[in-house]
Amino acid sequence: AQPIDVNAPVQRQSVDTVGRAAEPASFDSPAGAAQAAPAIAGVTAAFVPAAFDSESFARIAKMIFIRMQTANDAADLNDLRRFTTPEMFAAVRLELQDRGSKVQTTDVLMVDAEVLDVAEEADRQVVSVRFRGEVVEEAGAAPTAFDEVWHLVKAAGSDNNAWAIAGIEQMAH
Repeated sequence: AQPIDVNAPVQRQSVDTVGRAAEPASFDSPAGAAQAAPAIAGVTAAFVPAAFDSESFARIAKMIFIRMQTANDAADLNDLRRFTTPEMFAAVRLELQDRGSKVQTTDVLMVDAEVLDVAEEADRQVVSVRFRGEVVEEAGAAPTAFDEVWHLVKAAGSDNNAWAIAGIEQMAH
């Protein structure tokens, strides 16, 4: 995946658990969230090393979340490609093709981020973040709650601007 500029707008991909590809994400639900990935009820933090700065990472994750909404609404394939894995980008591109010329505007009213898991693999780091909040996707519509887990990946040893979305899961309510 290409490096992500955390100051630029946001994008997504789909895994069922860290590192395993799942069905393509669906961006027609609240916050443009994936519906196809299995839901994990009652998710709690699995493993977060004491040295991992969860608070700082949650801020980075929120920027990625907002950037994803903005890029998805604008159907900005160039930006989406920059901060999603190739598999996630393919799923997003299909969703955008299905959407066609329909205008989408997502107003994120509130978003909270909680680091659930940090995994060190041979060639990459994977961080799973739970996002909860409210969005409005149509002018005058009532806010809609969302609850998702995003899996963010970066190559081992790369800087904090290199995070890419590898998957999104809808959580059961």
